[in-house]
Parts: sequence; C-alpha cells; structure tokens
Amino acid sequence: MTSPVELRQWFDMVDRDRSGAVDSAELQTAMAAAGLHFSLHTAAMMIRMYDRARKGTIDFREFSLLHQFILSVQGSFNVFDGDRNGVLDRIEVSKALNHNGFALDEPAFKAVFESFDPARNGFLRLDDFIAMASFLSASRSMFQAFDFDRRGHVQLDFGQFVYAASHLR
Repeated sequence: MTSPVELRQWFDMVDRDRSGAVDSAELQTAMAAAGLHFSLHTAAMMIRMYDRARKGTIDFREFSLLHQFILSVQGSFNVFDGDRNGVLDRIEVSKALNHNGFALDEPAFKAVFESFDPARNGFLRLDDFIAMASFLSASRSMFQAFDFDRRGHVQLDFGQFVYAASHLR
C-alpha cells in the first residue's frame, strides 16, 4: 500500500509543469514509467472520471481517488489471474469485472471485451483490463446521470446520446 506521503511525492513527480494538477499527457507518461501503457485517449478518460472541475486535469485529491481505483482494479486482476500468466482470458475477465461491480449481460460483455482486446487473441493484459474498467466506470457514471429515477433504464434523444457518447471517448 502506498502511503499518503509516497503518493504525494509521486504526484509531484508526475506534475511535470508544477501546475498543481496532472493532465492526460502527464498521467500517460507516469503510467508508462510504471509499466502500464495507455493511449492518450484512455489517460484522458481516466482524468475525466475524477475531474470534478471539468478542466481536463486532476488535483492531488482526485489523483488519490484515481490511484485507489487503479489499485482496486489491479487487485481484481491479480485475484482472477489464476494461472499467474499476466493476462486474463474471457472467463477470468468476466469474474474480475463482476468482482469490481460491473455485471454485464453476454452481448454487452462480448462487445466490451472485443473492443479492449487489441490483439484479438481472447486475453487482456493488466493495462487493457484497467482501460476496460475505466471505460465501464465512466459509462456507469454517465448512465446514472440520465437515470433520474434510478430504475436502471434511460431514454435519450439523439442530442443526449451524442453528448453521452462524446464524454466516453
């Protein structure tokens, strides 16, 4: 477990421009140094998950929340990587997602799995799995923003759909 002091030190190293906030390019670089390779698009999505001010950056408190999310997802990955080969197959991914609170029906699972399996080999590496969990977390938040009655169903007009989809890119 990373101590608050260590996390602050890491944040300060990641914040290369000393702005007091981390942007997607800084996050992408820091994650690559930690062995996690994300596209700039994925790093920006991770920033948006915690960027309450909608500035395209996260402060230390938001960075801490993102760190907790990544550790939780990484923990699920490690639990369900039963053969310790560093990848999850479809069944392991399904179990790990359920463990993280993402219960998907088969068509939704198939679609999301295929979109995060870049090699199309039926396996996800840790960074692919974190990217998938980030997408699902952002999707759930967006869905909840439109599910006013908390019934698990939404009705969107085309403009609302475009708004939602553009925030998940």
